[in-house]
Amino acid sequence: MNDKIDATKQASQNAEQTLLTLEQLAQTLEVMTAVVDRLKSHLTRQLSLTQELFNDEEKLRKAEAEARATEARKLQQESFVVEIAQRELGAASKGKKVVH
Repeated sequence: MNDKIDATKQASQNAEQTLLTLEQLAQTLEVMTAVVDRLKSHLTRQLSLTQELFNDEEKLRKAEAEARATEARKLQQESFVVEIAQRELGAASKGKKVVH
């Protein structure tokens, strides 16, 4: 009879211990789920910021290229050609004097 009481008591303690272990495991899973959710949220924000930064850099590159193209067009419109040629002095021009 005493063995039956001890076995029942031990089974009860094992069941209580198992319930306590399962409760602790459930709490651990809740904490880990919260951590994973926070990590997902952080990663999503980082990806979004990276994409925005990439888009901003792309817009800046396009704006700079447009500014360079506009400046080049202005320089082409304002440029002019100067032709310099050397004249040979002949015998006919030896007697003439040019004063500048």
